[in-house]
Amino acid sequence: MKDKLAGYSIFSLSLLFLGAWATFTIWGLAEWNASAPFVSNQITTILIAAPVILGMVIVLLIAAWIGWTMARTPPPAPIDLEDFESVEETKEKKK
Repeated sequence: MKDKLAGYSIFSLSLLFLGAWATFTIWGLAEWNASAPFVSNQITTILIAAPVILGMVIVLLIAAWIGWTMARTPPPAPIDLEDFESVEETKEKKK
């Protein structure tokens, strides 16, 4: 029950935040050259730049994590091909 409440809370808050962000960003862009805008140009620039910066940080952190994992994981053991039968040997056994 707590998981559902937490899930719905996160869902609702994220939609509320997304709506507020979109509203103020679009409002700021619409009034960009107005003499007395409700949302200043600096705030509008921050509202546009912050998600872009956050997205880049997330993508680059994921790339760094993948690189670190690849660098720290030992290579797999080599496959000994003598343990496997060839296609011809398999056909001969079926005959």
